[in-house]
Amino acid sequence: MTGYGQAESEVERFQCKVEMKSLNSKFFELNLRMPRNMQHKETELRRELQKLFERGTASVFITMNYKNAEDKVTPLNLDVAEYYLNEMKKLAERTELSQTSFFNNIFEFPNILAVKEDDNNEDDYKNLFKCVQSAFLKFDEFRKQEGDMLSNELVKMCRKIEEKMNELEPFENERIEIIKERLNKELSKLAADMVDKNRFEQELIYYFEKLDISEEKARLKQHCDYFQTTMKEASSGKKLGFIAQEMGREINTIGSKSNHPQMQRKVVEMKDELEKIKEQINNIL
Repeated sequence: MTGYGQAESEVERFQCKVEMKSLNSKFFELNLRMPRNMQHKETELRRELQKLFERGTASVFITMNYKNAEDKVTPLNLDVAEYYLNEMKKLAERTELSQTSFFNNIFEFPNILAVKEDDNNEDDYKNLFKCVQSAFLKFDEFRKQEGDMLSNELVKMCRKIEEKMNELEPFENERIEIIKERLNKELSKLAADMVDKNRFEQELIYYFEKLDISEEKARLKQHCDYFQTTMKEASSGKKLGFIAQEMGREINTIGSKSNHPQMQRKVVEMKDELEKIKEQINNIL
């Protein structure tokens, strides 16, 4: 589910800012940007973030601004620098070129800058992670608010399906009368002795039973109730998708039995609401 969160914190050595956001996705994908001196903690942080987000395309941006100059500067790797300087002196003597021309690009040489490791690194990470957790709390609050709005919309859609289903009832009796009238009209063209009235009534009852949609309506009502109950469960997106499929089957069966233009119109309206539900289910964990 989409969300956004931001947090800032300040400790003795540095100020930290964390910004996170996510878009809907069936799988988990993380774009993480963090300070260079904390990159040795990237795997651990990614693992923790996956537990928090669960799924979605997430972006997390972390910045740390150190207060002291010695913390801001990446130190030289003195042994490596000394080696390069000695080699450049030898090269300058051989080629009779100025040493200055070699010194200008010394910082581009491999391993000239040392990876800074100190005793405070672990404490810095703990403080950084606290800021990450604070940002996620705000992110999750944003997500919950969006979830509440989505839940209300899904409930409205379910109730609309039920309303459209209840609106079928007046047309059901009307449909039966229309069918009776049409059959009688066709039978009246036949000679009276060619029709067995008892057999005709039995066939008519069987025919009307085939057109009866009371069971489909009852099951559709149960599915709608179950859908609304399931929405309250955690990580219910897939389950809601299965229930929506069952709702679709009942609506399709009602449509195949309708045999009445107004009933078929209501079925189309129910299908429209169901499609809206299916689209929104993708946003639910």
